[in-house]
Amino acid sequence: MTLTIDAYCTLGVDREYDLTDVVLLQAMDAAQVDRAVIASVDRLLAVDNRQGNDFLLRTASLNSSRFIPSCSVSPWYGNQAVQELERALGEGARILVLHPFVQGYLANDELVWPVLDVAAIEKVPVYIHTGPPGNSTPWQVVDLAERYPTLDFIMGHCGATDFWNDVSVAGVATTNVYLESSLARPSNFAGYLQQLGKDRGIMGSFAPINNLGFEWEQVRRVLPPEEWGDVYGRNLVGLLEKRGVL
Repeated sequence: MTLTIDAYCTLGVDREYDLTDVVLLQAMDAAQVDRAVIASVDRLLAVDNRQGNDFLLRTASLNSSRFIPSCSVSPWYGNQAVQELERALGEGARILVLHPFVQGYLANDELVWPVLDVAAIEKVPVYIHTGPPGNSTPWQVVDLAERYPTLDFIMGHCGATDFWNDVSVAGVATTNVYLESSLARPSNFAGYLQQLGKDRGIMGSFAPINNLGFEWEQVRRVLPPEEWGDVYGRNLVGLLEKRGVL
C-alpha cells in the first residue's frame, strides 16, 4: 500500500488560519492521507519562533504516527535563530520551514546562510515558500541549492502564482530542488513532473488555505498511477530518512 504524506499543513489559529489537530486528522482520514507535515501560522514563523516550534513538537508527540513536525526560525535573529534551530531539531523537528515574504528577506540573501549551515549539518530538508514577487522565486531557490549541493530544498507552491513559468527551466538547473504542489494548478504540477521526473515531485495541500480533500482529489485525477507512490510519499520519505529517522 502506498504511504501518503501531505507535505504542508498550517496548524493553529491566526489571521488567515484556523485549523486544529482534530479537524486536520478528520480531513486526512476522509482523504485517505496517512501522515502530514505540520507547520506554524505566520506570527509564529515571523516572531515567536520558539512558541511555534514547541507547539508543533508537542502536538506531533501526541499523534506521532500521523504528524511530522517542522520547525522555523527567522534568520533576522542571528545566533539566536541558529541556537533555536539546533534545539528544535534536537527535540524532534524534521523539516526547516522558511517563509521569506513573511519573515522579511530575499530567499537567497546571505542572512539565511547560517541557518542553512545548520540544516546541512543536520541533513534536514528545507521547505521554502515561493511565489511572492521579489522575496522568493524559483531561481533564488536554485541559487541556494547550488550553494548547498548536499542540502535538499522543497520549492513550496512551485513559484505560484507569479513565477510558475520559471519552474521548468529552473528545475533542470539542479537536482536537489523538489517541487511541492500546493497553489500550483494540478495540471501545471503534472506538467512539471513530465519534464523533471516523478522523483522530483512532492504532494502538499497547504491546508487550511486550500481544502485538503479537494487538493488530493484533483492531483489524483491528473497524475498517472505510476507516479503516485513517489509523489504521494516516497520522495518525501527519502528526504526525511537522510537524517536516519522518519
